[in-house]
Amino acid sequence: MKIKEKSRGRILKNTLLKLIQTERKLEFERKRNIEIIKLSSKTKGEDDLLKKVDIETEYGISQKTIDRMRARGLKTSQSSPKSTVWIVRKDFEEFLKKDRYDR
Repeated sequence: MKIKEKSRGRILKNTLLKLIQTERKLEFERKRNIEIIKLSSKTKGEDDLLKKVDIETEYGISQKTIDRMRARGLKTSQSSPKSTVWIVRKDFEEFLKKDRYDR
């Protein structure tokens, strides 16, 4: 009788551990899905001001590549050397199209 109770206890413990792991995975997925929905539902106008970080997350282009694009003529706005770099979405997309066809 004691053996059955121990095995039931282990089974119950393992089942609870699996349930907790599943809950954590579902919570992670829920948060990830909310972020995806936020990014996709955001209206994207031509006059949006973007930071380098925004471009990195939205377009998948690294900040280093953006710096190289700036050196090749991408229009940006920056009030001082250590301040945030702002890029107009329309200018960035036009630069991408122009750069793609110029090569």
